[in-house]
Amino acid sequence: MSTQDRSPATLTLEQAYRAAFYMVDQYIALEERPDEGLVLLWQYMQSDPARWTDWLASVQRGLDDVNSIEPHE
Repeated sequence: MSTQDRSPATLTLEQAYRAAFYMVDQYIALEERPDEGLVLLWQYMQSDPARWTDWLASVQRGLDDVNSIEPHE
């Protein structure tokens, strides 16, 4: 069974945030010398008080602009 088979069709905003964090975390762990900007994003996603408000704004932007980025390509 693949990971995709076990994934729910929808995520809560909190689950989606954690997924985004873990994607950044995974990339940093794989890189021998990760980009400083990505490390700063990773730190921001863990500790900046504005992160939740910024996340909600990003989610809304994604909902409003359905043609900008295709995640399956």
